[in-house]
Amino acid sequence: MRRKIFKMFKMIVILILALAVVGSLWNFVCKQIELPKTESAYGKSINVKGKNMVVVCKGEENNSNPPIILLPGLGSPSPGLEFKPLADKLSKDYKVVIVEPFGYGLSEQTDSERNVENIVKELHECLQEMNISRYYLMGHSISGLYSLYYANQYQEEVCGVIGIDASVPKQNENEPFDVAKLNMLSAYLGKMKNVLGINRVLSIGNPQKVIYADTTYSYSEKELDIFRILTINNFYNDTIMDELKMITKNLKAVRNMKFPEDVPVLSFVSEQNCEIFPNWEQLHRDVIVDKENSKVILLKGGHYLHIDCSEDVVIGAREFINNK
Repeated sequence: MRRKIFKMFKMIVILILALAVVGSLWNFVCKQIELPKTESAYGKSINVKGKNMVVVCKGEENNSNPPIILLPGLGSPSPGLEFKPLADKLSKDYKVVIVEPFGYGLSEQTDSERNVENIVKELHECLQEMNISRYYLMGHSISGLYSLYYANQYQEEVCGVIGIDASVPKQNENEPFDVAKLNMLSAYLGKMKNVLGINRVLSIGNPQKVIYADTTYSYSEKELDIFRILTINNFYNDTIMDELKMITKNLKAVRNMKFPEDVPVLSFVSEQNCEIFPNWEQLHRDVIVDKENSKVILLKGGHYLHIDCSEDVVIGAREFINNK
C-alpha cells in the first residue's frame, strides 16, 4: 500500500514538474513574440540619466493652471493605461502627465538602488527635461512617500499634493500584520504565475482577467492587449522587486517628515482601509502642516480609488486646484 502511495505521489510530482517546464518554455517563447508589440505603443520617451522614461500627456492645450503629475502605485504594469481613464477626465480642465518611473510600463529598467532619494531625483529630472517647473503631484499608494519626500526637496516647484489612498510615514508601525512580508509573498507568487505561464492561460480570450483596470472605460482592443502583455511579461521585473525590498528603508527615510508649510495637501483616503487600519485616516492628517488649505476626504472605495471613485477624485481635485 505504501509503495502504491509513494508511486502515485512520485507520478504527481513528475507531472507537476513537467507542466512547469512546458509552461515556462511556452511562456518564454510567447514573451519573445509579444514584447516587440509594446515598443512605442503609447506615450513619449524622456531621456533621464541615459535611460528612457515614458510619459503620457493629456490636455496639453490647458495652460491656465499648472499641470497635474500622476504617479503610480508600486509595480503598476502600465501606469499609462491604468490611469488613462482618470487622466482623460482631468484633462478636460488641466494638462495631465502620467509618469512611468523606471521599471514601470514602457520605461526602461535600472540598476540604480530604488531608494526614495534616487526615485525622486529621477522624477524631478524627467520634469526638468520636459520644461515643467510648477505642478501638482498626484500620487497613488507608494507614490505618497515619494510625493512627501519630493515636496520637501523641491517645495518651490510643488503647488500642491493630491494623494490617492497614498502611503504615509509610520504606516507600518501599528499594523495588525506584517504588510511588507505579505507584499513580498504576493509578489513572488505573482512572479511565479507569470513565469510558469499561468496568467497567460488565464488571459486567453479575456485580457481583463489578469489586468486591474477600470471596467467602465472603453479601452480599445489594442490597449487591452498591450496592458495584458505588460502585465504577464514585465510585472515584477527586477527593478520593481528591488523597489519592493526597499519599502521598509524608504519608510524610515521619511518617518519624521511632514509636508512643507506652504504646500497644501488633498488626501483621498479609502474607508475600507480605515476599517482594516484604524489609524489610517489620522496618519494622513498627521503629515499635513497647512491645515487651512488642506483637506482629508474619505471615499467609499478600496485602495484603487482612482478606479472605484474616479468622479469623486476629479471633483475633489478640481475644487482643490481652483481654490488656490
